[in-house]
Amino acid sequence: MIQEANQAAASLLNIEKRRLIGKPLAVFVTDANKSTFRTQLNRLSDISSPDCSSNLLYRDWELSLKPRQSEPFPAEISISAILNPQSETVGLRWLIRDMTYRHQVESLRRELEAEKEFSELKSRFIQTVSHEFRTPLNMIYVSAQLLARSHDGLSEEKCNQLLQRTDKAVRRITKILDDVLVFSKASADKLELNPTLLDLDQFCQTIVEDYQVLAGSTKTLQFNSPETNHSVCLDEKLLYQILGNLLSNAINYSLPDSSIELALTHQRDNIRFQIKDQGMGIPREDLSRLFEPFHRAKNVKNIPGTGLGLSIVKKAVELHGGTIRVESEVGVGTTFIVTLPLGS
Repeated sequence: MIQEANQAAASLLNIEKRRLIGKPLAVFVTDANKSTFRTQLNRLSDISSPDCSSNLLYRDWELSLKPRQSEPFPAEISISAILNPQSETVGLRWLIRDMTYRHQVESLRRELEAEKEFSELKSRFIQTVSHEFRTPLNMIYVSAQLLARSHDGLSEEKCNQLLQRTDKAVRRITKILDDVLVFSKASADKLELNPTLLDLDQFCQTIVEDYQVLAGSTKTLQFNSPETNHSVCLDEKLLYQILGNLLSNAINYSLPDSSIELALTHQRDNIRFQIKDQGMGIPREDLSRLFEPFHRAKNVKNIPGTGLGLSIVKKAVELHGGTIRVESEVGVGTTFIVTLPLGS
């Protein structure tokens, strides 16, 4: 019950000072905060005396107050004990601060930081994608010019080589566009989970065959599964993004004449995918930022890549309610382990 109040409290709660006296403070607490308020009051009632060093009981306790005939406002409250000469608690002193302005400032600060981060991401995105498009587009242009000008003078083998280069360049551009689209949806929280019944063995075999085409003859992709007939509900498109990006990275960062393995394990409550390569490995200092958009490890040098793939993988895994972890050693190779719960 309010025993005394200053004019500032009356103004804050939009009520005459004399009419504040005798009212429970709880009538000015919003409905959403009433339960928490009562819990804190019960704790206060259990305190018979403050500690020996201070009579301060609560500092900077935040809750929402609703003034009479006015909109609620965020308040910060500090509570101290009022003591009699025998050091017994005879009352509580409540210091209430209106935090509206501070919250507005903090909200504006977060918006400015988000805007700055977005601007930086946009700039990096434009630079990265324009750079990544340039090489395959040049490859397509040069191949098309050679075929157009010298078709009659080219051998069938040379024509096939040019067509294969063009096909590879088109696939690369298509993958970049797919990654950009998925990343855009993920950043806007518009990436949706649409599970369907999948034959995982067939799905994994197909994706390995697809990426073997991209790997060419210099690297070997293998699919291993100790069991068969894994039919589970997962999002086919997102799973293709997860495994496709991990296989693509394994191909890009592996040495010639090396092998890449996709292993599938069906456990009681989840499905486990393991993608293992014998590539360059990831430096330890890059592991903590591995899933950040546009971040690329310092040892990739001139190997093509947008830095979007792993951020997309993480978003897709989390949307399934799963986990992803990585084990890597420079010069030895990298293993990604994705675990997705059944029935996600």
